[in-house]
Amino acid sequence: MQLNQQQARAVNALGHCSVLACPGSGKTRVLSMRAARLLSENKTGRLCAVTFTRDAAAELKSRILHLCGEREAKRLAVGTFHSVALSQIRRLPHLSSMKLLSDGERMGLLRRCYSQYKCDVPFDKVLSAIDRAKSRLGQTIFSDPGIEDVFNAYQHLLATEHGMDFADILLTVVNGFRDESIKPLAVRWLLADEFQDADEVQAQWVIEHGMAGIEVTIVGDDDQSLYSFRNALGYAGMLRVSQTLVAQEITLPINYRCAPNILAHAARLIANNPNRANKAIEAARDASGIVKTHRAADRSDEASLVVEAIKKSAGQGWAILARTNSLLEVVEAELLASSIDYTLSGGKSVWDGVTGSALVGLLKSIQSDGWTGMANALSVCGIKSELLNLHHDDKSCGQMLERILIHAPENDVRTRKTIESARRGYAEWRRQIADGNTTLAIYAASNWLAQHAKQDRGNLVKKLAGIIARLKGSLAQRLNTLSRTTDRTNATGVVLSTLHGSKGLEFDSVWIIGAENGNLPHPDSTEEEERRLFYVGITRARNRLEISSSIEDGLDSRFIIEAGF
Repeated sequence: MQLNQQQARAVNALGHCSVLACPGSGKTRVLSMRAARLLSENKTGRLCAVTFTRDAAAELKSRILHLCGEREAKRLAVGTFHSVALSQIRRLPHLSSMKLLSDGERMGLLRRCYSQYKCDVPFDKVLSAIDRAKSRLGQTIFSDPGIEDVFNAYQHLLATEHGMDFADILLTVVNGFRDESIKPLAVRWLLADEFQDADEVQAQWVIEHGMAGIEVTIVGDDDQSLYSFRNALGYAGMLRVSQTLVAQEITLPINYRCAPNILAHAARLIANNPNRANKAIEAARDASGIVKTHRAADRSDEASLVVEAIKKSAGQGWAILARTNSLLEVVEAELLASSIDYTLSGGKSVWDGVTGSALVGLLKSIQSDGWTGMANALSVCGIKSELLNLHHDDKSCGQMLERILIHAPENDVRTRKTIESARRGYAEWRRQIADGNTTLAIYAASNWLAQHAKQDRGNLVKKLAGIIARLKGSLAQRLNTLSRTTDRTNATGVVLSTLHGSKGLEFDSVWIIGAENGNLPHPDSTEEEERRLFYVGITRARNRLEISSSIEDGLDSRFIIEAGF
């Protein structure tokens, strides 16, 4: 396909270049063609391209070499920010022997330091603060002295063990640039993709290379910056590089993916964000697509609407997107019940979620008389871990139910009733299995779990029980069949993904579920970032976009109104 005017400018620009790309504007193609042009027109210079994942790096390298030929492979290096920076460290004798900690080793050290100082701040908040400190330059002022104690102890342990963690890699290189102990990459050109996701240290790493005389090209879309929780700078990072290096700024405004009416809703939505680049968004396509919104009674009704639409359209080319993985569980159960193939894009299967694993665990205990599954099911029913973790001395499940009932507090009526009902039911379910009434036992056990489970899990329990009941064979055979179906990777089926996980993908038809205030936007993030997340979801759709919310779960998201649906 021929380049449009803006794409051609980006491919052929001289010197430092900052490319602001809209969704579906062909930015990776443009970056690949720019790299291929630079290598083809200059026969001695080396080029390095960086992005954020190994898969993206492999795809970018493949595209570049396809355009300029394998003969240029020796002059081309493509990798993640961290892998390229690590190669800079490994070239230096005094740093090459440093041990790079695995995630497990890092967590182990941090927990040791956390335990040592008895910090009052929750561990996950300490982790976030330390990650934030390591994604910034200069001295960090912590909000709590306890966090600072843990951080300093952790850094001391790293130094003692001559180690570094993942976040130290780029920080070490940037500091090395400044004291001249580390040299910039021996390349003529440096290209960086998805630059809206760069944090302060990554942005400075690129700037330092540019200031050393290397021609820099950055490409990104500030409207698709979704990782502030990882300290991504978004538009501010792109602007910092552009202004520091006095880069030529080019916009790719033409979207080749979405039907024009779908794109119009997306553009109207994102215009509500004040801190963004002032760029146009234009549709290349003429034919309108299908756009619908739905107000379901509850999550179960919402899932039924989704599956009925998929059935009517033969199930091809669909993606179901949600703010969180847990929202996808009910849709997954409905797809299973309808024998529709699907792929989980990241995240866990409904059978691995809290509700699904509790039901499967309960049935496994009934089948084997083991304690673990029943204990997990009782935990979902609100029974405290002190009771469930009583040493069981290899006792059977039935014996353990007797034991924890003895130890349950006399004044805790709810706990005692729940355990007693499990004890009575368990004996009956085992008898039903022995008599060959497997389906009856499945429904009876699931009804008990649905009745006693916390957080309104009952409907999902019943849906999953119905799926298991329709399988053939003994309980053991059904559970074995179930274990083989939890890894769903049918490439032609429906894709289930979070909105975050959908970034970079596109589909003929997209259905966004759970579009209620309190869920989208979600309180765990800023409103601007949540709006960008909804924008990303909308712009995954080529021809059809459907959005639904649940009356039971709240009012329609204000983003629906902002987008003009």
